[in-house]
Amino acid sequence: MKSMMLTEAKRLEIQDSPIPDYNENEVLIRVKACGICGSDVHGYDGSSGRRIPPLIMGHEAAGVIEACGSGVKGFEKGDRVTFDSTVYCGDCSYCKKGQVNLCDNRMVLGVSCGDYRRNGAFAEFVAVPFHILYQLPNEFPFEHAAMI
Repeated sequence: MKSMMLTEAKRLEIQDSPIPDYNENEVLIRVKACGICGSDVHGYDGSSGRRIPPLIMGHEAAGVIEACGSGVKGFEKGDRVTFDSTVYCGDCSYCKKGQVNLCDNRMVLGVSCGDYRRNGAFAEFVAVPFHILYQLPNEFPFEHAAMI
C-alpha cells in the first residue's frame, strides 16, 4: 500500500508499506479521507516528542471496511465508518467507568512515543479495533466524518 511516512523531523515520504495486519477484534479500513490534526503538525516538526520516526501519522480519518477479524460484531466488509483516535482497552478501571481517555493501556493512532508505536491513517489502509468504530450514513461525506 502507499503510505506517507514521517522519516525524520520535517520530512514526509510517500512509500510502499505493508498492508497492516489485524487481529480477531480489529477491522482493516480502506482510508477514504484523513484530516491533518495540529498534533500531526507538531509531530512533523519534531516538537511534540510523540511522533518518533519512522511512523505513519494520521488519526482523523474515515473509510470503508475492507476486512473483519473473526471476533468483530456489528460491522462487516463494505461498511462506511469513522473511529476514535484513542485505542482503549475496555477492561481497566477507567474504561469500566467510561473514562476511556484515562485508559491504563491506551494508544493513539499515528503516535509513537517510546511506550508504543501505532501507525495511523496517512495510508491506503489502517487497522483499528471494532469497539472504536462508528457507522456512517451513506450520504455523509468521508471528508466531513474525518473532521469530526
